[in-house]
Amino acid sequence: MKSIHGINEVSQEVSSYYLVDEIRGIYRGMMIAISSKEWKVFEQMNLIELINVLQKLATLVNLNVFLSHPRSIKKTRRRLKRTLPAKKPHVSTAKILSQNKIQKQIS
Repeated sequence: MKSIHGINEVSQEVSSYYLVDEIRGIYRGMMIAISSKEWKVFEQMNLIELINVLQKLATLVNLNVFLSHPRSIKKTRRRLKRTLPAKKPHVSTAKILSQNKIQKQIS
């Protein structure tokens, strides 16, 4: 595909995830629908013939279907400062329980 559509376009704009997902789905269907006899044609081709067939197929690929969606920059969240109530400061549960045990022992 890079030899037909250009190295930069395929590398930067095409999502490998979407491309692999499409190939995976098509491959499964082809293995079910097309008999093994039909694949013998590719075994008999030499390297140059195979390259020519693959390049011809690559010209039929619509790259717009496989465009990547780069993630945008994360927005920084404003952290709200927690304000503690002035009349009731936080007291840990362990402290309250220990005070209750001491009071029970005194009584």
